[in-house]
Amino acid sequence: MRAPGKIGAFLAALALCLWLPLSAAPAGQNAGATVERLNAALIGVMQQAETLGYQGRYDRLAPDLEAVFDFPAMARAALGRHWRAASAEEKTAFTEAFTAFSIAVFADRFDGYSGERFEVTGEQPARRGTVLVRNQLVKTDGEIIAIDYLARPDQADGGWRLIDTFLEAKYSEIAARRSEYSSIVQNQGLEALIAALKDKTAGYAAP
Repeated sequence: MRAPGKIGAFLAALALCLWLPLSAAPAGQNAGATVERLNAALIGVMQQAETLGYQGRYDRLAPDLEAVFDFPAMARAALGRHWRAASAEEKTAFTEAFTAFSIAVFADRFDGYSGERFEVTGEQPARRGTVLVRNQLVKTDGEIIAIDYLARPDQADGGWRLIDTFLEAKYSEIAARRSEYSSIVQNQGLEALIAALKDKTAGYAAP
């Protein structure tokens, strides 16, 4: 896995729009189980990182990441106020580009294993039925990196989907992306943002 600084840059960015109407948390379900699934998927590709290569890690992670993250909701939140002005075709194109880029970042960052482990340490209620799952990466030298996730109920299957990531309990990835994306859309347009995301995704796959 890459150095903490690079992980920090990756994760120092996702406060999703908690104004979205949400139902009460499903009885008997545990949001931490969703994070446990993500952690297991990441450890799995980290342990086989060199054998899999970048594309192998991407292909291996994609199904799990799309299952645990609500990428369409995250894309909408990341685009912020520009979402309403976008056409249906632009929304679809942006969501697809955002999803592919998000998976690519995971595949690029988690590219090695040195005995690290993830630990889910608890949950705390958040606004409008969401739950903040406390999670940490423990390195072999004892260093701990807090990587928390905001989860909301998934009405489709009664489970939970992740909608934001926080590093050290304070840096929101969606918030950072929304700030970055808004500047690009204002100055160059939504098509330029979509193209930029596609270029970045392609860049990760380049030798």
